[in-house]
Amino acid sequence: MVQVQKDHYFNNYDSYGRFSSYFCQIDSVIKSNPEKVLEIGIGNRTVANYLREFGINLTTCDFDKNLKPDVVADIRSLPLGDNEFDTVLACEILEHIPFDDFEEALIELHRVSKKNVIISVPYSCMYFSFNILLAIPFFKKSINFLARIPYFFVKIKFDKKNKEHYWEMGKRKYPKRRIKDIIKKHFNIRKDFNLAQNPIHYFFILEKRKNIQQLNHPKPL
Repeated sequence: MVQVQKDHYFNNYDSYGRFSSYFCQIDSVIKSNPEKVLEIGIGNRTVANYLREFGINLTTCDFDKNLKPDVVADIRSLPLGDNEFDTVLACEILEHIPFDDFEEALIELHRVSKKNVIISVPYSCMYFSFNILLAIPFFKKSINFLARIPYFFVKIKFDKKNKEHYWEMGKRKYPKRRIKDIIKKHFNIRKDFNLAQNPIHYFFILEKRKNIQQLNHPKPL
C-alpha cells in the first residue's frame, strides 16, 4: 500500500532545507563519478531531472506506480541485476518500512550496487544552528555551526491511518549507534553527516563491502 500520496510532493512540500537536501544528494552522486545510477524514491523528480540534465545515466524506482518511475518495486525486493549500478541513491525512504526490514533493504541495496550507496534517514533531534559569513577583500568563507540533541526520550507512534514513518533515528530504541552498527555489517561508512540547513536529514555515504556474501551466508564447516 502506498504510504505517501502523489499530491503530497506538490503541496507545500519543498523548502529551503529540502532544497539543501536535494543539492547534497545531487552533489554526492556526481562526486561518485558513476556511469549508471539507480534512484529509489523519486518524489517530485527534482533530483532525477537534474541528474538527467547533467548527463547521468539514471534509472528511477518507486513503489508508487502513479509517480511513473522506470521500475515499480519495493526496496526490499528489487527486480534488478547484481552489481548493476555504480551508485544507488535512496534518501528518506527506509523509514517508510518496518525497522525489522531495515537490514533486508540494505542487503538489496548492496546487491544491486557495484560500489557506492547513498542514503539519508530522518534524524529526530532538537537542534541549534547558525551561519557566519566572513567577507574580507579576496576572501569569503561561510562557517556553519550545528548542535543537536536526539529525541532519545520520545517513542515514535506509527499512525495506522496516515502510514508514514515506522521509525526515526534518534528516537527511543533507534539511536544513531544502532543504525550505524547495522549499516557497518554491509558497508564501509565513508562519511556521515547532516546539514545545518536541514538537520533532520542525516546522510550516509557508503562503500560496498566485498565480503558481504561471507557475512550473510557463511560456508559450512
